Amino acid sequence: MRKLALIIAAVACFSVSSNAQEMFVKGTQLIKLGIGVNGNGTPLDISYEKGVKEDFLGVDGLVLGLGGNLGYYGYKEDFAGYGINYSWKYTNIIVGARALAHYPLIDKLDTYAGLMLGYNVASTKYDGPNSSSIASPSVGGFVLGGVAGARYEFSQTFGAYVEAGFGISNVSLGIAYKF
Repeated sequence: MRKLALIIAAVACFSVSSNAQEMFVKGTQLIKLGIGVNGNGTPLDISYEKGVKEDFLGVDGLVLGLGGNLGYYGYKEDFAGYGINYSWKYTNIIVGARALAHYPLIDKLDTYAGLMLGYNVASTKYDGPNSSSIASPSVGGFVLGGVAGARYEFSQTFGAYVEAGFGISNVSLGIAYKF
């Protein structure tokens, strides 16, 4: 009976460590869909990533993933006073490339950090009195930022993630599909 328990424990330990190593490896592909946490509106983002290099920078277990990210965030502010009603509408679309380094710090949790380089297509629009004479500037430009996150797998292909850092919002929560 003890031998059977030891064999089961050994198989369980091997499968847990094997699962931790295989969460993100070279060739792994992820699609993530997330919702940001902000005060106004609801930021949305979608990203794709592929594992391209194992033992990145000579570190055992460190895997480099490369991919892209697309985020959208828009909201409207309405103002009223002194018999005048007007509003401003804000829109941000961020398109970027990301490089993330994955390292298994905790079993069954894919932990990662990296950089994003992208472009923020941002605009504002005024709607109200004298709207033809008030400029609606387009703003934005190149963006560079960092991100750190963790992904938990519920099954071989489906999981949930949380990320903090630069993107369409400072904190993003969502689902991940691995293939």
